[in-house]
Amino acid sequence: MADWSELPADMLEHLTGFLPIQDYHRFSAVCRNWGMVAKERRHSPAQQIPWLAMGELEDTKKRKFYDLLEDRHYYLDVPELCGTVLCGSSYGWLFTLDRKLNFRLVNPLTGECYDLPRPPPFYEGHVEREIYLDAEVLQRSLVIKAILDYDPRTRSDFTALILYGGHYTPAFWRAGNTIWTTITGIPDGPDDITFFEGKFYFVRTPCVNSCSEFYTFEVGTEPEATKFELQVSCRGDPNYIIEDINHSCTLNYLVVFGGKLHLVERFLDACESMPTTEFVLHELDLEGNNYSTCQHINGYTIFLGASASVVISPSHFHNCIKDAIYFTDLAPKLYADGTEDHGIFDMIGKNITPYYPRDVFHHALVPPIWFTPNP
Repeated sequence: MADWSELPADMLEHLTGFLPIQDYHRFSAVCRNWGMVAKERRHSPAQQIPWLAMGELEDTKKRKFYDLLEDRHYYLDVPELCGTVLCGSSYGWLFTLDRKLNFRLVNPLTGECYDLPRPPPFYEGHVEREIYLDAEVLQRSLVIKAILDYDPRTRSDFTALILYGGHYTPAFWRAGNTIWTTITGIPDGPDDITFFEGKFYFVRTPCVNSCSEFYTFEVGTEPEATKFELQVSCRGDPNYIIEDINHSCTLNYLVVFGGKLHLVERFLDACESMPTTEFVLHELDLEGNNYSTCQHINGYTIFLGASASVVISPSHFHNCIKDAIYFTDLAPKLYADGTEDHGIFDMIGKNITPYYPRDVFHHALVPPIWFTPNP
């Protein structure tokens, strides 16, 4: 009988490149030889389906994560996450903010951390932010979204970009800096940010029945964004795909897949809790200042929320639906009431189904965010 523990290291290293994170850890526990191969990480791990990073358990303070692939929970005891709000996620790193507004990047699977400068004040010009907002409310609402351009493990000169404060002001921080630098040239209220082909991109919808605007920013000597001529028509346009009067509000996301930048419009109902009703996808042609509306996602799956958007090809994941958008709630809740808004939108059938019980999130004032494991 073959001795599996004596398989050649190069063969084992090759196999690790096909394993999801759960099987990667199981692989490392088979025997000492396999564990050493897994620890060396000579091959990049396989594409991972995002987990949901959720709240803390009240008794143990462990952070709760939901594994969509295996439909199970993990409870991680990570001291750096205790008492923090999760403001965003990129490349398996979580942006955390504690009650004293200490800002950090944390990899919950390895314990690696980066201390970031405190975010700028909620109201520009006022250092004493607690005068205006309760400390807990401030912690939940100061940083709206945070992303990275590169994985800090692969590049030491990485950059973080946030939307903060009452006007969702964009600001960036580069490794080695001591403060956040505010980005000018963008009017109040960008909806979303992403990193694509060496630049940050922003999308903004000024007001009801207005076209979406796009801006780009490249870290350099001048912290000023540039506006594109490209605009995407609003639903008031007579040729627009959706004309339902119940759609009273939209939220825009920027998503990269297939080598292209895309705009995803999230439509919300007119009722007070504003549940999501539909998504519309556009492929953007930045050079030609044009766009085209897509009826499907070419077999991809998109994960949208407060974290950086994630796109995967679900062909190897039987529990993941293709041509679908998995979405989480919109933003931090200031009070523990209202209906949680999350589900799976089928781009083909145009219907929404749940992927997680709605009442489980009800106690959490900060919605869960997508987190891609990066051990």
